[in-house]
Order: sequence, then C-alpha cells, then structure tokens
Amino acid sequence: MRLDQVRALLARITGLFVIVFFGVSLSVAPVHAQDAARSNDAVAADEEDDIEEVTVTGSRLKRDTYTSISPLQVISGQVSREVGLVDPSTILQEAPSASGVQIDLTFGGFVVDNGPGASTVDLRGLGAARTLFLVNGRRLAPSGVEGSPTSPDTNLIPGSLVQQYEVLLDGASSVYGSDALAGVVNVILRKDFDGFEFEAFSNVPASGSSEGGRNQLSASWGYNGDRGFIGIGAEYREIDDMTLADRKWSNQCEKHAEVTTTGEIRTEDLYYSNIFGQRSPGDCKVTALSGYVTELGAPSIGTMLYRQGFSNLGVPNLSDYFAFSTPVDTTGDGFADVSFVDHNLNGNTQFVDIIPDLETTSALAYGEYTFSGEANLTPYFELQYSRRETSGEFFAAQLFPFVNALNPFNPCNPLGAGVDCGLAYDSLLDNPNYAADFAAIQGLTPAQFRDFGIVDLYTGAVGPIPVQPVVHVRGDRGSNSTDVKQYRAVAGIRGDIPFLNFGSFEDFSFDFFVSSSESDGDSRWTGVRGDRLDLALGNYSSTGTPCNNDFGVPVASDTAPGCVPVNMFADSLYANIANNDFATPQERSYLFGERTFKTKYTQDIASFYMNGDLFELPAGEVLFGLGAEYRHDAIDSIPNETAGDGLFFGFSADQGAIGEKDTEEFFAEVEAPLLAGVPAFQELTVNLSTRHTKDEFYGGAWTYSGKLAWRPVESLLLRGTVGTSYRAPNMRENFLAGQTGFNNFTDPCVIPDDAIDPVTGYDPSLDQRSPEVIANCVADPDVDPFTFTNGGIQTYNVEVSSGGALDLSEE
Repeated sequence: MRLDQVRALLARITGLFVIVFFGVSLSVAPVHAQDAARSNDAVAADEEDDIEEVTVTGSRLKRDTYTSISPLQVISGQVSREVGLVDPSTILQEAPSASGVQIDLTFGGFVVDNGPGASTVDLRGLGAARTLFLVNGRRLAPSGVEGSPTSPDTNLIPGSLVQQYEVLLDGASSVYGSDALAGVVNVILRKDFDGFEFEAFSNVPASGSSEGGRNQLSASWGYNGDRGFIGIGAEYREIDDMTLADRKWSNQCEKHAEVTTTGEIRTEDLYYSNIFGQRSPGDCKVTALSGYVTELGAPSIGTMLYRQGFSNLGVPNLSDYFAFSTPVDTTGDGFADVSFVDHNLNGNTQFVDIIPDLETTSALAYGEYTFSGEANLTPYFELQYSRRETSGEFFAAQLFPFVNALNPFNPCNPLGAGVDCGLAYDSLLDNPNYAADFAAIQGLTPAQFRDFGIVDLYTGAVGPIPVQPVVHVRGDRGSNSTDVKQYRAVAGIRGDIPFLNFGSFEDFSFDFFVSSSESDGDSRWTGVRGDRLDLALGNYSSTGTPCNNDFGVPVASDTAPGCVPVNMFADSLYANIANNDFATPQERSYLFGERTFKTKYTQDIASFYMNGDLFELPAGEVLFGLGAEYRHDAIDSIPNETAGDGLFFGFSADQGAIGEKDTEEFFAEVEAPLLAGVPAFQELTVNLSTRHTKDEFYGGAWTYSGKLAWRPVESLLLRGTVGTSYRAPNMRENFLAGQTGFNNFTDPCVIPDDAIDPVTGYDPSLDQRSPEVIANCVADPDVDPFTFTNGGIQTYNVEVSSGGALDLSEE
C-alpha cells in the first residue's frame, strides 16, 4: 500500500472519530449550565443508574454483568502470585488448553518461529500463529530473533502488573480479526494502585541448589482518584540455568524400561549383548554416538570404533565390533573387542541446559483520566519497555565431515599417515578367533566361502579411500545467546456519545486509539564453519591438500584467510565421548565462527469502535457495536553471511525476511436477549458478529459468527456456535526469504535396514519403500537410493527448505 493510500485510509478512520468527537463536544457544552438547575433527586437517580460497564473477552460489546456467551477461562494474577506463579509463561502453562510448542525455555532447537529463548502461547494445539495475544484488549506485536517472528513473547509481559488473564477457547476472527483461529489470550493490567508497592519473589528448588531457581523484584507506584488513575511499574526477573547434571532425575542416562506380564521391571537391554557380543550392554538407551570412523570407499568395510592403544584391524586406535553378522572377538574372550555402547552420547552430555539463563527487565507506565461532562471523555495511554536476555547450551552436536581419500591424516590413506583399510579388513577375516566365530554362525569360514567359489568377502588392496569421522566438540553449534528489546506506546480516548441517545438508541460510547510497537532482537551462535572445515581437510583439492582450492569452489571472503590443516583423527577428539577439542588452538580458532542475526519488527495500529443499545426487548437491551481498524506490519530480519548461507556445519540456513504490508478491517456485532426469567428459559441469548478483512496482497474476506446461549435453569448453561474464522498469511509466510531445518527423523533415501542382507548386501525384494519415494530419490543426482546406507549406526536427516510467498491464499 502506497503512502497516499495509507493517508486516505487513516483519513476515513479518523474522520469517523472526528465526527463523533465533534458531536460529543457540542453535546457537552450546555452541561455546566444545566448542572446547577438539576435537583438533588435527579442527581441521586443518576447515581443509581450509573452502573459500571465491562467488556469481556470474546465480545467487544459493553455489558453490566461479567458474563460471556463464549467459552472463557479467567486466571487471576493475584491468586497466581500468591501460589508462587509470577511470570506469564508459567501461569499460562498451567491452563489446560495452552499446549505450548514454545511455552517455556526448554525449547531451544535449531529452528523455532520466534527464535531461541522465546515463550509463545499455543491454544488447543493449533499453533502459536493461530492464537491472538492481547493486552487490555489491544494487539501485542510479535517479537523475537531470526527468520521472521510470528507471535508475541510472553517473557516480555511484566507479570506483577497483571490483574488477570482471560483465555478465550473459541475461534474469534469475526470479533478480533486474523490470527484468532484457535482462541485469544487477553492480559488485563491492574488498576488498583494505592501508593508504592514493592515485591520480592524467590523460588528455590527443592534440591537446595540455585540452578533452575527464579528470582523476581518488582516495584510499582500508582494513584487512584475519582476520575482516573496512573500507574508506573518496573520488574526484573532472572532464572538461573539448569543443566542435566543439576538434578537427580536428569543426571543419569535415558534408560530402558520394560514391564513384563508378571509385573517384573526390566532395564537392561540384552539385545546388544546377544546379537553384537557386547560385554556390558547396561541399561542406557543407545542414541547418538561419538568417537568412531566410517569408511566410505569399500562396500564390505564398515564402522571402526576408537579405543586408544588397541586395534583389531591394524588401523591405529580403531577397531571393528561387528562384521558379516558376527561379533568381532579377536582375543577369544567371548566378547566383542570394542562396544559402541561405550560411545553412546546418552548420559554423557550433562553440560546441556534444560533451562537456559534468562533475564527480563520491564517498565510500564499507563493511566487514564475522565473529564467532567456528559460525554465522560477519557484519554488514556500505555508506555512499555521490555528486554529479554537468554544464554544457554542447548544440545551436543555431532561433527561428521567427509574426509578426502588423500587427506594426509586419513587413517585409510596408505600414501599418508594411514594404512590400506582393505588389507586391514582382510587380516581381520583371517584372524583365527574371528574366523571360528564366523563359521559357527555362517557354516564356513570367510576363506572357505572364497575358496569354494560361493562369495568372496575379501576386499583386497583398495588404496586411499574416503572416511567419515563422527565426534563431538565442546561448544560447537550448541551455544546461543539472544537479546530482545520491545518498545510499545498506546494513546487513545474513549467516551460516551450523548447525541446518539434518541428514540430507542441509548448508552452509545466510542473508543479510538493508535498504537506503535517496535522490537529489536539480536541472536548469536558459535560453532564450526562447514566451509572452513572442508577447506582445511583438503576437500576442495584434487590432491587432498589441506587449505588448497584448486577445484575453484566458490567460498565466502573469510573462508580461506588463516586456514590451517585440521587433523580430524587426533586423540584429543576421541579421548572422551563428549567434551572433546581439536588438537591445537589454531585449529579451533580457525574453524569456529559466529552466526548472528538482527531482527526488527514494527507494528502500527489505528482503531475506532463504537457500541450502544439499539432498543429494548422484554428480556433486555439489544446491544450493537461497529468498528474499523488499520494495521501496518513491517519486518527487517538481517542475517550475517554465516547464517544466511548456512555456513555452520550441518546447521540450518536462514536468509531472514524483509517486507511490510497493510491490513484494513471493518466489523460489527449485535447481541439480543430473546427470553429471560421464564420457565425453562432463564436465559436465551443470540450473538451475531461479522468482519471484513482486506489484506494488501490477498484481497478481502468475510467472516461471521453466530452464538446461542440457553440457560434452562440458573445452574446450567448450554452454548452453541456456528461461524467461520480467517487467518491471512503472516509476515513469516509472506516474506521469509529462505530457511532450512531438519524436521524429520530419517532420510527416506537411505536403504532400510530390513532391506540389507548381512552377506550379500541390498536386496530389492525386501525394500518396502514406496515407488514414489524411490522415484523422488532417483531424481536427485547426488543420491542413489539403492546404494546409500547409514552404516548401521548413524541415522541421517533431510534438510528441508521453506520460505515465504506473496501468492498464498488466506486460511
């Protein structure tokens, strides 16, 4: 929408407000002269009729009772604080209907809509982008980091200033507009100020340690008068980080658990002991592994596990544990020489945060004042500043680069520091203990299979072959810090419209406000750069020479400077299962880089609304409301080159988002009590609402809602609803330039384990993948779905790319 169009729209909205305000002013003028002539009896009668009206979430209509025709849950802020719940995220998490994909800080994964450290609300499991979040009935703008944030961050709400949380569990697009498909959360701020208040809150874990503890300090001052109030408050909240090591229930590995039909509880998995010949299978689940090398150049050669000072292959410090369905026991002690259980990351990454460090600072000033006169003109304002800072180590990432066959450190490069791994495996097949175990299972020794012409399992000399090491480096791609600041200003005026009180019309009022919000977020990750690692390993070189790029692969400007050869097979990378490091500080300094993001989101709103009583029915007044709203959203989310091009090893790419759009909405609502106070119909009320939403890119759409409330007796209320909801594509769906993530658990192009014969390899007759899946894999020239295996241990994931578009349809 161009500037002149914006001005025209604002002129239409404010023009309606000016007409109403001018009429209000004319009607107010003679009030002062009339006051002296009015009798005391008339004033007393007015006071009896002066009943405070309220607006209940789910409807914009004012009413004299706190009731709702919509399903509404009200959570008291004061009661929540008294039971030890002080921050909005924790309080809303207690609501049964709020299932949060990111409701608390434990969700620090690769790609989340609002970025790491945010807390958003997801009602009824439909997604945070389909839940509308309001403060005092007015939209709170999204805030966050990375990509394109879609939802407000509840961490930025000062919980000590909240009177109550109203949770609407109904589609409410016809009342509140786009995004309210799943429901609405409306935070009502306090008005009950009386001087200065100071509160200190501390939540000490039962373990007695400070990790995971919460501390909060809040101070507020306010004044309440006959005509208004003013309140000023500030709040500081901190949550100490809590790692897996800090609690008894998390400082152990994730364990097996099986209950037999007789009630026996089994925790030790005997499968690995029986099948793979493992010495100590233990009770820990085998998840991700670290400290092993997979050979990629010979079909019969598999995975070698690191064991310092020992090898059953002749490859220094590397040994096989299972070959051709036979545990590798070259020592003859009845157990496999090495065990992958000893390389299990499960239970060995206790430094990972369950809850990261969090600090929030909030300051809020708001108030209102009602002028004397029949129009009860009441200007009001809200000014808010909030800041959230988080830092934590969210996961232990595996590092598994491809290593060129000619890399000088490659253990399978006989031209460098390694050996011929084909000959090494042949020596294993000839080991007397292994050959005997093999014959016990297969009926013949490997040599007899070859000599009898059945199948030759021997590899022979293969020369240099590529390999893939798998290790964990402390601090690699798991540590993140964020800093998000949000500024919000609201200015408005409301009042009565006395000149509309004619005929059956009465009690009409209006509310006009403008608001402006801006959030600025910074995010920082540290980790190994994949492009630098490839260069340092010689993967860009025809001769495998580290730091040489004779292939001419395009690289970033900061990829080559400072390059040093990197040894991915140094003992320092394998000495521990986790918490390892590169052999030299120079290697770490070169490989580690920063992934940074700057995200700015602005939202401006102008809104006008009026409502009143149309006429009276025997059961009560017919209420009517009419309004219009204009909204301008803009996103400016800029990544550095590392983030935009996905230069971290195995990490998501995020090109950010840049764009803006306008939304115009017009809406109306009417509510009529059809019956009341008669047998079987203590209440029968109908509510109808409609809204037209015009999105800059998608045209217009109508939504409607019809609700019926029937109360046969005072203690029973039956509700029924019919209607439509609407959600225009949000800023993320419009303008996300491009973002990748790893959203699935396996790679469909990898040959399933069930389709691999232990002796002959891939068997197409056992492959249960659908023809469509195989066809899609074949279409990728870099993947062969008939030879691509995962080595029996490592599972791979597919990188999925997503982005915004301007030709999407509304939801």
